[in-house]
Amino acid sequence: MNSIRWFQISLLLTKFIIFVQYPVLAFEINNQNIHDISEVNLNFKVALQPVIRDFDSQTKVADLDETDQKYEAADVNFQQSSKISPILPDGDLNSLYEFSVSEIANKQQLPTPKPINDFPLVVELDERPLIETPQEVESEDPNYAIPPRIAPKERINPLTTALPLNGIPISHLTEWEIIGLTSFGDDQNETLDYNAILKIYSQIEESLTRDNIFTVEQTGSYIQLQTVRTFREVTTLRKDPQTLFGTQIQMSLVGSCIFPDTPSDQQCTYTPGLVTDRNSIDPDFFVPTRINQTSNVGDIVTPESLAVMRLPGFQRGGNGQEIGLDLYFPNSGALPGNSIGDTPFFTREENNRNTPTGFYSTVRQVVRANSDKAVIGRTIRGYGLILNDPNFGLNSILKLGNTLLPDANPKITGGGNSVNPNINRNLFLAANNTRLPANSFAIYHAGIGEAKSPMNITNLNQVPNATFNSVWIGLSPVTFRSIESVNRYEIIGSQRRLASAGAEGGVNSNMNLLSSVNGQEFSTANLENFYTQIYLSNFEQDVNFVDGNRLIEKTIYHPHFSFTGNITGSQDVFKYYTGVITGDVIKAYLGGDFTRQTSDGWTYSAGAVGYINPDREDYSQLVGSVAKSIPVSRTTNFVLSTGVNYALDRETTIGRTISISPGSSVTTGVRLNMNSVYLGLVNYFGNILPNSIANTLLADLEIKFSNNFSLSAYYTPINETSSRSRYGTRAQLKLGNDYNSPSLSLSWNNNEYDFGRDANGNDFSITNNVFRILFKIGDPANPFDPQTAERLRRGVDQGIEQLQRERNFNQLEQINPQPAIP
Repeated sequence: MNSIRWFQISLLLTKFIIFVQYPVLAFEINNQNIHDISEVNLNFKVALQPVIRDFDSQTKVADLDETDQKYEAADVNFQQSSKISPILPDGDLNSLYEFSVSEIANKQQLPTPKPINDFPLVVELDERPLIETPQEVESEDPNYAIPPRIAPKERINPLTTALPLNGIPISHLTEWEIIGLTSFGDDQNETLDYNAILKIYSQIEESLTRDNIFTVEQTGSYIQLQTVRTFREVTTLRKDPQTLFGTQIQMSLVGSCIFPDTPSDQQCTYTPGLVTDRNSIDPDFFVPTRINQTSNVGDIVTPESLAVMRLPGFQRGGNGQEIGLDLYFPNSGALPGNSIGDTPFFTREENNRNTPTGFYSTVRQVVRANSDKAVIGRTIRGYGLILNDPNFGLNSILKLGNTLLPDANPKITGGGNSVNPNINRNLFLAANNTRLPANSFAIYHAGIGEAKSPMNITNLNQVPNATFNSVWIGLSPVTFRSIESVNRYEIIGSQRRLASAGAEGGVNSNMNLLSSVNGQEFSTANLENFYTQIYLSNFEQDVNFVDGNRLIEKTIYHPHFSFTGNITGSQDVFKYYTGVITGDVIKAYLGGDFTRQTSDGWTYSAGAVGYINPDREDYSQLVGSVAKSIPVSRTTNFVLSTGVNYALDRETTIGRTISISPGSSVTTGVRLNMNSVYLGLVNYFGNILPNSIANTLLADLEIKFSNNFSLSAYYTPINETSSRSRYGTRAQLKLGNDYNSPSLSLSWNNNEYDFGRDANGNDFSITNNVFRILFKIGDPANPFDPQTAERLRRGVDQGIEQLQRERNFNQLEQINPQPAIP
């Protein structure tokens, strides 16, 4: 690599460091994994007809609880998903989630019906061939009419080289891309997420054999830096105002010694030496856990101590001798209410922690074509590091082991007929329809596909189907959850002295004290030459009694083995998949889904997945949806839709605590798309299926002022879920019309957590405002062909929203049981 190339790489890395170091420029990504999404939630596009503009579509209402999601392109071309997601009807917009094929990754629900323009259009059939067979040249090689040679990048159609790499779509033209996302709110810490990719090397090689097999081989290597969510802590507390009372007891009694073996002319102590160790006071309940004994009854008191004790105030002795009682009890009882008030209230605090990752990936894609069909082979190998990875050893062995696995090198037979350059577009769509585990890192991904090449096609039904089957090995997140109880006092004010009294004196005073120790009684009335000190203090303090729980989520990446395949047609896609996720508990799954769209505006989708050892993220589901687009004019249409998602065995406990997060839903929706205004309404029906999202009515509105600026908002006039996003808005600005044009998105969501009512009928709830700033930029301006760029633009927007929604979804996680309400 020459010095100029190294300089270019250094310059790009410097740009990335500047982005990360100065979040004020608005960087943050999605991961995610990107990864636990969450949100702006508006503006998720899925076009149902090529002549009608994309319409927003979103999914679930504020039910709570998922892990981070990685940003993915949500479209037939680019889809990364390890689970299947709820299929909400096209046009649904939910306060927190959108529905799209890519959501299969996060919520395990079936892919949304794909828009018709995600499949090849008839008009596209008239475009130039996907490959340009170069003119034959004089060659002395007996095997090649055109020996392998480097092809000019500008001559290669990006549709044929586009592929997803750990959540970011790339092509042979991709140089670099950076996405950044920062989020903060009333009750959560500020987090910074980023996802950046930098090309190290890329090359296209082409050749033509003498038996008419044309080969295009794409190779490349890339570095990716991104963050993943590895820790999340949500603390929900009920706080009852109380007044805490305390006391301090200080006393001593000395007199002439009357104990055996003690001289009668000496002074002895008639109380044990007991002192509260103030460093041992319990920080939660303010009770002492250790009392030190400094002397015994009958110890001789030194003259120095006697002299000190006669000084004003309570004195414990001199020259290191400590006698008498000095007991401090900051908590001797409490009463409801304090000087601030007497009404209980709730608080919620969320802390998230992200971990940097770095991966080096190599890509090899081979396309071969003859006169009547084409084949594709794709191989991706990844080597990387997740910082502070608990599974570093096992994961490292897996990464190094990928070098022993073979490349996907497809075979095809030659012949006497010339190569057909009209390679079936479905072949490339099928390769990118692969169901990849979401929020995951590919260590080895190899697959082979094939499709007949079309000849004299006049309508979509004549385009042959394409198949693609692959093996994926990588690292996927497994989240471990626990719930801790929280019970303690919280000090909110300083101690106030209620009363204090004290006195001291000897035989010439009127002091009286009776000391009873181990059944022996000693009284000032019976002791000669006595001296006693008696001091008592009572005080109070404003506190809150805190009762609640703390949810802790720790995410660890474990090896994941998956086999997946699909059959992609011009109007339908059928996917099938199976796999095993390792960890403390082995999870195996098997599933499939089918989506079909017709030219008259109907979209159908159905699917199922079953899990062994299901948990909160991975569980068995049945999903289906139907949508119908009704054109009104060239710029206006209605979309009617309905959908169902039946979560069969989603985990309902965390440890021994019951914690139910709704996974099922039944919905109907309608959406009006009119010029640059888009209005949607969707209703969720609760109580039809077990563990369903509660009754919710969601309305959303988007106004697109230009191709570069839009505003969108949502509102839920009816929302019976206990944790919900009530309303929110987003402003999006893009400086250009290309895929990688600099874009900035600002969003605000208002969330509410309802904790019910107390015995007096008072409502308990918390509101939280969440803000997010997202920035995206890359080079070149458009590394994809126009159709792919538009699909990916929608997909990336949805992927980014997915991260944001996931994050909001996590914030709304409801922990059951809730803090007790009397």
